[in-house]
Amino acid sequence: MKKFMLAASAAFLILMPTQGALAQNAAPVEDGVIELQPVYVTTPLRRPTTILQSTSTVTVIDKEDIERSAAPDLPSLLRKYPGVNITANGGQGAQATVTLRGASASQTLVLVDGMRVASATGGSAYLANIPLSAIERVEIAEGAHSAEWGADAIGGVVNIITRDGSTCANGQAICTTVETGVTWPWGGFGTIATRGITDNGVDFNLGLSLLGTEGYDFTTPENSVHEPGRDGFLQGAFNYAIGKDFTWGRLYSEGFYARSNPHFDAAPYADWMTGAMVYGANQSIQTNAAFKLGAELDHSDDWSSVFEIYSAFDYQKNFRDDHPEAETHYDTNRFGLSASTTKEVIAGDALNSFTLGGEAYRETVDSSVDYTETGRNVGAVYGQYGLEYEALTLNAGLRYDADEQFGGALTYNLGLGYELLPGLTARASYSTGFNAPTFNDLYWAYDGSYVGNPDLDAETSKNWEAGINWDSGTGTVIDLVYYENHIDDMIAYVSAPPSYIGTMENIDRAKISGVRAVWSETLMDDRLGLDFGFEYRLPKNETDDVYIANQNRLKLTAAASFQATEALNLNADIEYVGSRWTNESSYNPQLGDYTLVNVSALYDIDPAARVKFAVENLFDEDYETTYGYKAPGTTVTLSYQRTF
Repeated sequence: MKKFMLAASAAFLILMPTQGALAQNAAPVEDGVIELQPVYVTTPLRRPTTILQSTSTVTVIDKEDIERSAAPDLPSLLRKYPGVNITANGGQGAQATVTLRGASASQTLVLVDGMRVASATGGSAYLANIPLSAIERVEIAEGAHSAEWGADAIGGVVNIITRDGSTCANGQAICTTVETGVTWPWGGFGTIATRGITDNGVDFNLGLSLLGTEGYDFTTPENSVHEPGRDGFLQGAFNYAIGKDFTWGRLYSEGFYARSNPHFDAAPYADWMTGAMVYGANQSIQTNAAFKLGAELDHSDDWSSVFEIYSAFDYQKNFRDDHPEAETHYDTNRFGLSASTTKEVIAGDALNSFTLGGEAYRETVDSSVDYTETGRNVGAVYGQYGLEYEALTLNAGLRYDADEQFGGALTYNLGLGYELLPGLTARASYSTGFNAPTFNDLYWAYDGSYVGNPDLDAETSKNWEAGINWDSGTGTVIDLVYYENHIDDMIAYVSAPPSYIGTMENIDRAKISGVRAVWSETLMDDRLGLDFGFEYRLPKNETDDVYIANQNRLKLTAAASFQATEALNLNADIEYVGSRWTNESSYNPQLGDYTLVNVSALYDIDPAARVKFAVENLFDEDYETTYGYKAPGTTVTLSYQRTF
């Protein structure tokens, strides 16, 4: 805590006194009063609502937040927010996972434009392959959301929404933005994006990006896989969106493709039986993509339907130069389709919203490792109901998922919100969730030390939260929530005598409880934005009465954004994270607490050109989010952007 206070003082001296996750968009100032407009989200209920109408805890990271941030990649951006936990095996390009509310990575659903992108073998998404330049905003919905999205949403949902077609700020119908920059440790990047609306009404966005860094040595000498030397990263990515409005609705398509070459450590070792040296892979070719085609039909002003088909894949090829025996690959293919219809009915002063939908997808795996099964089908139907009546908001939903492997899962949600006083709203919600076992959990063929367990049940959860929100309407937003998440049939690794052959079993129960608070202020005619965040949680394995490994217990955040002049914007943010257990055994070492300070400055040379200077981890804090893996030290970025 002392380190956090010292860092906070230093950052504010640097900056002088980022818009909050719950803050609202500001309208023009009239007579010194800032009228704030509500922020709309689609992730919590799979239909557009304001954050408060969703009756659950929601964070929105918008394009302006991303542009102001000093973060060089998506994991660095996400970790700055309360409720979010990031663990990484190093710096840019390293495997990093995002978790919400003490859940595991496989219990946190990651979407890109509503499409599942996680590996079906490992259960987590490769965040490093989603470049910041392609992202319009990120919606983070905490708590169980399986009633809306199905499997894997026990801790919550992270929906990464890519940039779409829009009008140009310079008044042109079509414009192109180019950005180039250098980073230290030595690297560089370049992006180009063209967007606009054609004469016949087609809106589009096309983006290309390329980045590379020489990196640093990710592992500590104590790590058994430590290999001295820098771990670099090279990535190329493409994203697009195209659509057209018609009198009957809209036709659209969007997607992204990224291919990268991350390096990591895998020290050779001597086989204990033969003495021969064994060489493992120390780099990979990682390919991720997701593509969607959709149609929205407007039957009337208060009734619409959406139909979508999508395809997503996660391909990982691991190898080591001059050692072909080290090569492995794990490829996930996913194809899905969905349909939903939403009808609004006004009865007196009450607005009723009804949504019915269904979806189906197939996952297949192709790997150098044998799996006893290589595919499964999933189908689901769901319904959601929303009521807005004077000061009352109500949301309720029910969903049934049929999984070819473990059978069916019924989940539901219920949320209430009530405006006690103008601007003061109380809310409460209860929801259930489930997590589908991965292909590694279920179908890994016996390899001498581990075998999958095809009899696993899905993990299930019950989540409730109660909170209060104060929105002054003129720049002050305070949100406080208490939550509990109870998880049953937790999937855990077991290696028991006499064989000591490892497998996965449903054995554990867990309870994650916590309190989370955010406070946002907009001051000085919207020139100054302040954010403060706090979260304290207890992630406990109730079966063994120990803490769940690698989960934050205490997290404090602070951020400021100051429009110093019409051309100059200054930003700083601070993150303090308390110590964490490295695994569930209390006799193992803890990961120490750490405090990070990040700063950035943006200067508009003219209306079409901007220079950005950013420093991540300003004071070169030495810390780890995963035991044996060094987190990035000071990272400096200098970039230039111009729109034509």
